[in-house]
Order: sequence, then C-alpha cells, then structure tokens
Amino acid sequence: MREAWRCVTSAFQHSTEERVREKWYHTERSDMGRFYFDRKYYADKALKWVSFESDPHLAATKQAIYGTCVPCITSLYDQLREGRRVLHLGPAFTCWKVVAVMKDEEECLGLISEFESRFLGEMRLRGRFGSGDPGRTTRVVVFNAPDEREKERLFEEVAICARNVNPSSEVEFHRGCVELHQELLGDWREWKELQPVKNFAVIPALTRRIKQMLFWEKEFGEDEPKL
Repeated sequence: MREAWRCVTSAFQHSTEERVREKWYHTERSDMGRFYFDRKYYADKALKWVSFESDPHLAATKQAIYGTCVPCITSLYDQLREGRRVLHLGPAFTCWKVVAVMKDEEECLGLISEFESRFLGEMRLRGRFGSGDPGRTTRVVVFNAPDEREKERLFEEVAICARNVNPSSEVEFHRGCVELHQELLGDWREWKELQPVKNFAVIPALTRRIKQMLFWEKEFGEDEPKL
C-alpha cells in the first residue's frame, strides 16, 4: 500500500506540474538554469538571511537593494517622521513575494534545488532564505516577483516544489515588506497605493527599527542591513 500511495502521489505531482507548464509556458524552456548563493553564506553559516539568484554575480539582488528597497524604506521612514496620516506606498504596493515556510535550512535548500531542476530554465529570478526571528524554529524561502502575473506563476511552481520536499509545508504570497507595513497599515489585502495609517501606536518602535536597517547603528549591534 505504501508503494502504491507513493506512485499515486508522484503521478498527481507530475500532472500538476504539467498543468502549470501548459498554463504559463508556450515553448519548452532550457534546463540549464541554476541558482547562485551569496558568498557570505559559505563563510558565515550564522547569517539570518542568505540571498540567491540565477545570476552568478547576484546583480539583480544588488540592484533591487540599492535601487528599490533602500529608497522605498527611506520614503516610509521620511513619511513617518513627517507625521503623515496617509502613506504613499510606492514600490511596496507593486512588488510581490512568494513565501514557503519550511521546517529547517535543509528543507529550504531542498526546495531551492527542486525549483532549480524543475522550473528555473532561463528565468531570471532572485530570492532569499532564512529567518529574521531567532525565536522561530522554522525557516522560509522567499521568491521575489516583479508583478502580479509573475506572482501567480511562481506561487503555483513553488507550491509544487515545497510540497515535494515536505507535504506539510505552507506556501503563501503577499505585497511588499509586510513585516514593516502590516502592523502599521493592517491587512495587506486591503492596501491601496495611498493607504491611511491604522495603528499610530507602533510608529515610534517602527521608525527606530527602520533607522537601524538604514543606518546600521552600532548601538543596535548590527553590521549590515536586513533588507
């Protein structure tokens, strides 16, 4: 019975994968793609977050951090400091993240490897894995999507890979930096590009946190940003 169940499960996963390919791709993709990891990962396994990308130089990751993420977070910081009651979300409203919650780092690497072999092809893709909360035993893999269509496709593909690694894994998606915005603005599903602040009480702690991320202040014990 166990072998029969494995065969049924494998057939279901294969048919689901084929439906995803038929839905999103009109031509056969190359199988030559691979992911590259931030070199710091090999020197310091205690890193909270590890970036990965289909480009060996992690060019899109660096461009996103300094061309999009830092300006976006700086804008949020400035608007909070100015006492704005309605915030302009900017890139935080249009960027998407697909997130897989896995048991540990080994499962995260397994998911990344599974995605690489099944779906990556010639796709240009970036993400990260780890956890910003030392109190959690689980780890997450985050894939960045530049628009809603890409988010929908990635969500289906990541779900296939995550459940192949661990059938109990959870896969979800959300807008922008939910960890910075949601407590302040409420449920991301209700956000508008111009979004009223809903919880003013969290602003002092949030501005301190953003300042820590942007300016790497030594009194906070940080030597690099967590973007």
